Amino acid sequence: MSGGMSRQVADIIVETLQSAGVEHCYGVVGDTLNLIARSLERSKIEWVSVRHEEAGAFAAQAEAQLTGHLTAVAGSCGPGSLHFINGIFEANRNRAPVILIASQIIRDELGFDFIQEVDFKQIYQSCSVFCDMIHTPEQARRKTVIACQTALSKRGVAVLIVPADVSASTVADDIPYAVHVSQPIVRPSESDLDEIAGILNSSGNLAIYGGAGCQGAHQEILAVAERLKAPIAHTSRGKDFLEFDNPYNIGMTGMLGNEAAYHALLDCDTLLLLGADFAWRQFYPDRARIVQVDIDPTHIGRRHPVTKGVVGDVKATLEALLPKLVERTDASFRDQYLRRYAKARQSEKTKAVAGRDGCIPGTYLTEAINRHAAKDAVFSADDGTPAAWLVRYIETNGQRRTFASLLHGTMAGGMPSAIGLQKSQPGRQVICLAGDGGLSMLFGDLMTVVQEQLPIKIAVYDNGKLGFVEIEQKAEGMLDTFTRLKNPNFGDVARALGLWGQTVSKADDLEAGVKGWLAQPGPALLHVHVSPLQLVMPPFMAAAPAVGMALYSARAVLHGRGGDVWEMVRENFL
Repeated sequence: MSGGMSRQVADIIVETLQSAGVEHCYGVVGDTLNLIARSLERSKIEWVSVRHEEAGAFAAQAEAQLTGHLTAVAGSCGPGSLHFINGIFEANRNRAPVILIASQIIRDELGFDFIQEVDFKQIYQSCSVFCDMIHTPEQARRKTVIACQTALSKRGVAVLIVPADVSASTVADDIPYAVHVSQPIVRPSESDLDEIAGILNSSGNLAIYGGAGCQGAHQEILAVAERLKAPIAHTSRGKDFLEFDNPYNIGMTGMLGNEAAYHALLDCDTLLLLGADFAWRQFYPDRARIVQVDIDPTHIGRRHPVTKGVVGDVKATLEALLPKLVERTDASFRDQYLRRYAKARQSEKTKAVAGRDGCIPGTYLTEAINRHAAKDAVFSADDGTPAAWLVRYIETNGQRRTFASLLHGTMAGGMPSAIGLQKSQPGRQVICLAGDGGLSMLFGDLMTVVQEQLPIKIAVYDNGKLGFVEIEQKAEGMLDTFTRLKNPNFGDVARALGLWGQTVSKADDLEAGVKGWLAQPGPALLHVHVSPLQLVMPPFMAAAPAVGMALYSARAVLHGRGGDVWEMVRENFL
């Protein structure tokens, strides 16, 4: 709208956010943010008060990932907006469209080291796709539009720095800039497709490896796999899109993967890499030809040298490629790895049972949650063992979704991510697999769960330590160092905060405990004492970790802790 009527900048910013599709804004209100808060209150955007801004950023990025919509966070000057940083890194790495409204001290005091002055531009530039300040009231709509448009089209974080005096200013002639985001179809040229077809048609044993970029391309990938008689492995972030209804699925490779996918990728002659930016070089084949398709040009060949790399949407590219591929008859390579995968799955299932002496392995807890969770449940997990068990034991079916900090690897993301998932999908079952270390790091936001009346279900995997860190230390031959945690009874703590809370310590009580917890109408926390000695076993044992484990065992025995070693062996190998 233009013309003579004056508008306050705070209103202009909020109106632009609303028109860009923002439904929720997470944050903590305060001084320099007050006018924007008042505008938000008058708008259709719902404000969600969190107890720690970092939790707000985790919630926003999870909502943005699940819905694809722009989601906002907003903070006061200095420490307020600075607290978002870890969740903002998480959002940007996950290509989640999030906008941070970082309110700032008044322009007149900038550059004089005023109280709470922080140079947000310098700080946030490395974890955003847009980062700039509104310098004058007249810039407000235009800059907010560019911020929203950049976050949505480049898929990442936009940081908009708003000095308090700018928020309070008025604009007489407000030029009607608006957000425009389109979804173009991107695919390689005919000559590139011909070249790819030439490589695939002349290859021996073929395998497909798909990542998060395979979302929405399930049918096309299966058609190509069927024609090429190729098994399909997937990354942890590709699980939701490739695991279900897939007769050619051989699961994951990598440290959390299984031996079928691991060996198929290393043994193939040609690897078709689809929308995957998997980072660990040692899991790629050394001698095979690699054809890579990715929507991001910077991903091509950055993890491992490739024979042919093209920029394109996986769905559109495979649709155009399929007619050029020659039908294969020999399926022996694929079938060999499908059999191997079936065996690996069977062996995994045998580990997901009650432990000796009635203890509860984390795998058994996850398997029970998997069986009793809703068909379309959404899961979030803390980094470490809960994330490992999530990707291994929670079965997706085309309706379920799984989220963990798989690219940033941060603690504490599980429960606040569940807040954002539940906010954006009020009718859906949201389950959080929390670590004892991760949950306690942002403990205060259990109060947000209660305040917002969010019926999320939190399972606490309490092994009394930073379990994944301890496994890493053992693999280096170290005795556990600084990993022990003295935990409260999380069930009691939950009840004190106003959630339903219960503690389970014996395997015999687990089944009933999980069912009762998931049946609760409101927020509920199930505190489970899980076996502290269960290891996350990789699909192969390299020499270094094997030597490390042997060294650890020797050191533990010398330090009078032979009992721990025997327990670990019984738990994982017998």
